[in-house]
Amino acid sequence: MPTVNRNSAWDQWYRRALPAYWIFLFCATHFPRLELDIPIRAPDKVAHWTAFGLLTFLFWRFAETLHRPVSRRFVWKAGLALLAYAAVDEYLQQFVGRSTDLTDWVCNGAGIITVLAWLEWRRRVTAGKGRAP
Repeated sequence: MPTVNRNSAWDQWYRRALPAYWIFLFCATHFPRLELDIPIRAPDKVAHWTAFGLLTFLFWRFAETLHRPVSRRFVWKAGLALLAYAAVDEYLQQFVGRSTDLTDWVCNGAGIITVLAWLEWRRRVTAGKGRAP
């Protein structure tokens, strides 16, 4: 009897996208003196929020492909792991001619927490719909 591949194309995509994006993010955050020239106030802070929010989304989706559904504790584990990574990432920037900035880490954390809160809310709503009244 042939084995059935239960992984969807999206599952395969997320399994590839997370490592690729994480490597890209690490490299991008360690370019010396990278300047963003976009017409918004504090583009650096918006970039930190967005980059780490996307990392969080991909991290969550990657975890869903490995163990469905993610547990209630996953949001806390993911938050701690991603906040720790953001701190290490910010600390390492001083070695490539950039500065370690607490407000950058706060923006990283804001992106992480915002996306985790949204995904956890979405998980709870979806789980609640599956319960019998």
